[in-house]
Amino acid sequence: MKVFLSLLSLYLRGFYNLPGKKAAGTKPSFKDKLKTVGIAILAVFLLVDFAVIFIFINIGLYDALAPAGLQGIVLLNIAILASALTLVIGFLTALSTYFMSDMELFLLSMPIQPRALFGAKFSALYLSEAALSLFFMVTTMVIFGIRESPPFMFYVWGTLAALLLPMVPLALSYLVLIPLLKGLRFLRNKQVMFLISGLMGMALGVGFNLYYQGMMSHLSDPAWISENLGGPNSLVVRLGQAYPPAMFMVQAMTEPVSLNAILSMLAMAALCVAGPILLISLCSGVYAKSLLGFSESHVKKLSKKDAQHFLNTRIKAGSTMLSLIKREVRGMNREPVYLLNGPMIILIMPLIMGIMLFAQKDAFLNDPDFAPILAMFAQGKGVIVAALAGVFLGSSTSITCTALSRDAKALYFIKSLPISAWSYMAAKLVHGLLFALIGALVGPVLIGMVLKLSTLRIAGAVFIALSMSALLNLLGLWLDTANPRLSWDNPVAAMKQNPNSMIAVLADMVIVGLVGFLAFKTGMSDTQAVLYLGLLPLVVFALLLLPYPRYAAQRLASIDA
Repeated sequence: MKVFLSLLSLYLRGFYNLPGKKAAGTKPSFKDKLKTVGIAILAVFLLVDFAVIFIFINIGLYDALAPAGLQGIVLLNIAILASALTLVIGFLTALSTYFMSDMELFLLSMPIQPRALFGAKFSALYLSEAALSLFFMVTTMVIFGIRESPPFMFYVWGTLAALLLPMVPLALSYLVLIPLLKGLRFLRNKQVMFLISGLMGMALGVGFNLYYQGMMSHLSDPAWISENLGGPNSLVVRLGQAYPPAMFMVQAMTEPVSLNAILSMLAMAALCVAGPILLISLCSGVYAKSLLGFSESHVKKLSKKDAQHFLNTRIKAGSTMLSLIKREVRGMNREPVYLLNGPMIILIMPLIMGIMLFAQKDAFLNDPDFAPILAMFAQGKGVIVAALAGVFLGSSTSITCTALSRDAKALYFIKSLPISAWSYMAAKLVHGLLFALIGALVGPVLIGMVLKLSTLRIAGAVFIALSMSALLNLLGLWLDTANPRLSWDNPVAAMKQNPNSMIAVLADMVIVGLVGFLAFKTGMSDTQAVLYLGLLPLVVFALLLLPYPRYAAQRLASIDA
């Protein structure tokens, strides 16, 4: 058990980039405490935001189904949703963390049972999936608590069910992955795994957005909800009938104070716990063997002629700045985690917005909250809307606000090269500005085509978008230079789990929303928009750029690589 707990602690720190034990006598600094408080506030904000969304959905479902006595379908829906998301997200996470590093090969060489190794990894992954399932269940139990005031056992069974539901989907994920990765050699590469899991994650996001937006557009139609969610032939009911744990949960929570509830939860617990136990007992050895040979480097031996051609064409003097910019672009594109969570945002966001408009076009047009935006269109404010779309796309790639953090493992090498700190950091800024240019083109052009803006007005929107996104990218670079995340074990921590990335994206959202609000309230014309939102950010950009080279040099020199 002690070995298992040690491995579990190791995997938890690796999965979620948790800090390790501090040396005796060391205390966290005020800056560390402030950072922890800030991250906690952001986490609570995001959690509450998502909770409100799902509570709103569940209220609509409950109010539509309760008059017909079908409120149990709300519980069944959340059980199916939690299980389905656990299956997909668990599969993606299991794939991306299947082989974490050569540390696991070292562990296999030690007198550690494969069962303990695999069991610890399964348990570490299960904790995050259980938290997600519990989140969905709590948002549902809140609705029943408000509407029905159920007995205490209702909450006991709901909490227990939320902890049990992820076990079977997660066990099925590994049951598919283990023979797949054992048999297909080309998959045993971390880059390939990250790329596949990232693309599947994008597909999941699009699919969930379609499901969510479609449901949101019909929340005011009780007849549609009753037919498509509460009917005997609805997809939710059929999935529940095919997945016994979900039905057992509904039976226990609809009659919480009864013998049937106890028997249903016992049956659910037996089914859910049996999956992981059988998986770990029967597949641990195969899993351990499948880790061997991961991320092997296959070196091709060149002939004398090929080697000479390579040296003549690839090894040659060139511009230092151009080489550094190429390094930044290739480094971002080579790492799937960076690519999918950075530059791909420019393509993903328009796709998601397109789905929202397609699924809820009528709802948007009739929504009183959307009226100010329609008024902006009617008053000729399409340029501002198109420009702000480009601002968000050009500044939300997280390129500059994680620029130094992503290079944490290479800083010792970079600092040994005869290049100036300004050249090194300027290449990172240019990298961010290149993708800011793409975002500043994509957003205004797409919005301009939808609103049928003239070419001149689209050009003005592009200018505003490029100016503002350039300033926001420079601010992101200042942020990451001042407070880079240099201690991480996997690329996910440098990008997705980097507080600088969250701060920058939230700041971009606030700035875009504030600028749009002020433009509407002040009745800003197109000419004024180009003057104030186009030229003014360029002036601020120049003022912030002037002291940056000196600060960057001092900051890099102070970092102990």
